[in-house]
Amino acid sequence: MSDFDDIIIGSGMAGLTVAALLANNGRRVAVLEAHDAIGGYAHTFKMKDYRFCAQVHYIFNCGEGESIHNLLTKLGIAEAVPFVRLDPEGFDHIVVAGDRFRIPNGLTKFLGRLVRKFPESEQPLRRYFDLLAILSSELEQLNLPANRLSLATIRAAIRGRHVLYYLKWTLEDLYDHLGMPPKLRAILAGQCGDYLLPPRDVSLLLHVALVTLYDRGAYYPKHHYAHFVDALAGAVKRQPGSVVLLEHEVNKIETDGVRATGITVITAGNEKRLTAGRYISNMDPRQTALLAGAQHFEKDRERLDYDYSCGTFTMYLGLRGIDLREHGFGSFNVWRYPHEDLNRIYDDQLLRHDLSNPWLFLSTPTLHSDEPGLCPPGDQIMEIATACDYARFATLRRDDRRAYNLEKKKIRERILDIIDAEYVPNIRKHIVMRVTGTPASNARFCRAPEGNSYGAALSPRNMGVHRRPFRASLDNLWMVNATAGFPSVAGAVGAGIRLYEELSRDHV
Repeated sequence: MSDFDDIIIGSGMAGLTVAALLANNGRRVAVLEAHDAIGGYAHTFKMKDYRFCAQVHYIFNCGEGESIHNLLTKLGIAEAVPFVRLDPEGFDHIVVAGDRFRIPNGLTKFLGRLVRKFPESEQPLRRYFDLLAILSSELEQLNLPANRLSLATIRAAIRGRHVLYYLKWTLEDLYDHLGMPPKLRAILAGQCGDYLLPPRDVSLLLHVALVTLYDRGAYYPKHHYAHFVDALAGAVKRQPGSVVLLEHEVNKIETDGVRATGITVITAGNEKRLTAGRYISNMDPRQTALLAGAQHFEKDRERLDYDYSCGTFTMYLGLRGIDLREHGFGSFNVWRYPHEDLNRIYDDQLLRHDLSNPWLFLSTPTLHSDEPGLCPPGDQIMEIATACDYARFATLRRDDRRAYNLEKKKIRERILDIIDAEYVPNIRKHIVMRVTGTPASNARFCRAPEGNSYGAALSPRNMGVHRRPFRASLDNLWMVNATAGFPSVAGAVGAGIRLYEELSRDHV
């Protein structure tokens, strides 16, 4: 008899989701996490009296009847894990060259605001928002859970042909087609840090999905991300025979060439073997294939052919003696762009390694929820992120640790100079905790290949039909994560739900 019915390799949100659902259905499940904390990029780390979520700031699909709420309801923990909705009048504030624009919930409202501000561009704006509505509707039909799909809904989605027509378009292709002015291009792509690509490179369909999903509501866990993640892990651990094991790093997937037969893990310096009837990898698919032997994955060659998203330079600040609400912050995020050419900004940062005037994402989780737990009473937290190249930081860290730290310091101080000048005067006087991370940190702590933030880059090339959970060439090995699915908490949860439904059908 196997040690478990299912072994899940990695405790990212997709893995935790499918693990919790399987355990809830009576399966004996083991979740193996190499790190000392669960949640993948949604994990929370502690520095003295401060707690920071590694990379997640706000999420969608938390409303009643939406995927995250439905998952928590099925697990019986919805009331224990409430969410706070960010300001519906402006959950994201886009600041382009000093001009601030609020993105509200309600695309019609957003369109109206932009038309009043830019009346000369009413025609391209209306055409843009009309296409958003059409594509969003078709994508929603195609993304229905399997038990709600029918030939009629598939025909309805395909009959319009819009999804197929725009499948290989970038956002910039649409801008050029509509004749969208430069300032509006920047505003409408103001959330591009959520996919870490400029308009020239991002899949139009991905942009549409992100914009329309956040339009339904942007949320933050009332009791913060650690509570949310712990609740999912608890749904696994409370079931008889199921466990969540930290600091268990899988270093080999054993196989007989047809099926996975076991795994070996390293824990506390020792090696041990575990077996299961089925294996589910929440790791990167290519990394998973290497653990089992790439020769066993010839049939998956197309699925394993992708380039990674870039990584981020991230600052986590604990602040004292200040109220950020007095400086333009609140229950929303702020996106800062130095000018309207987003393509050039990304090229400066990723190709020329010039972060002297970067775009910035500024989030204030202590203003999203007033529940305690992140910092001492009266203090506040600010988290800041921008895009940067992995290879440069990885090389510096490997070859010259002093140069690596000096580069981190230079960028950190430049970002603080910008915040001091444009948002919070004398911010340095209020900093009592400061942590800085790079893509090399992502690779080290979260096992993210090339320090990527979103798995496979969200370009048209990587946005085909293969971007979903799948059974690998080994008959009892499944893949589910940001690449075998979609990034973001909601995207990963959705992938986990979809895989659970498929596994349940197979079991029947």
